[in-house]
Amino acid sequence: MCGRMDPVCLARLGLLGNPLRVSVLRLLVRYLPHPLAAGDLARALMVPPSTLSAHLAALCEAGLLVQRVRGSLRLYHAVPSALAQVIDWLGADVALGRAGADWQPAGRLRLLFLCADGARLSPLATALARRRLWGRARVRAAGVAPVAALDPVLVEVLAAHRLPACLPVALGVPFEVGAGKLDVVIALDERALAALPIAAQLPPPINAYWPLPEVRDGPVIPRAVALHAAMRALEPRLAALARLPLAAAPREAVQAALDSLSSGLPEVARAAGSAPEPRRRSTSPVLRASAAS
Repeated sequence: MCGRMDPVCLARLGLLGNPLRVSVLRLLVRYLPHPLAAGDLARALMVPPSTLSAHLAALCEAGLLVQRVRGSLRLYHAVPSALAQVIDWLGADVALGRAGADWQPAGRLRLLFLCADGARLSPLATALARRRLWGRARVRAAGVAPVAALDPVLVEVLAAHRLPACLPVALGVPFEVGAGKLDVVIALDERALAALPIAAQLPPPINAYWPLPEVRDGPVIPRAVALHAAMRALEPRLAALARLPLAAAPREAVQAALDSLSSGLPEVARAAGSAPEPRRRSTSPVLRASAAS
């Protein structure tokens, strides 16, 4: 924790006065817990690599970023805890404790899954979460640009698993009548990730990124296969999430749990080690073909 007039906090705060450095941090935080290579950062921010390298070095020196070398790649992770130290210092010393984000879910957790169009991934995640988190969370789906109807292949997949389908809500629409706040927002693809944060509220919701396999337009069978792959990726995460005391845990613990359940991390196997449910047989030729593939 940075103390009163701490030079480390002042140095970090000074670095954040540069818009490009702020853009670097914002982008890397969105991708947590995944790193980005220096070249990918330069392309995403549309700046020459030579211009970016000095800023990356300064941010690493201040402890706001961590650099790891993998072969010829230089990968960068954001360190939100270092940024949190600056925020805590500002809140405690400058704002006299009047600034900060509390974690106080009111009853059941209010959880939103967000994807690009709301036709496939977020309704799929919502249907599975409503089964896994029954009685513990109020779960909704949303799309950055929501469509008027769900993908018919998704509807058939959900029906085969005896799961009800739900239409996505539009961004900016209250989570439910009389309550516009959310506790957790989970983005499921890169377009949804770019839309975070979806609303300005205090305290802000916890945001997380669970990248899922892409479901593209096209023939029915590949779409069904992709939806089943997304279901297999979601099931162990939601099973692990159901075992956590979400409403009673500190905000930092909930954020860490959501991050650990993102793809490609070894924690997933340990946290979600339950066996998957047996597949149900279906009379649908679409689902039989996708299962056989």
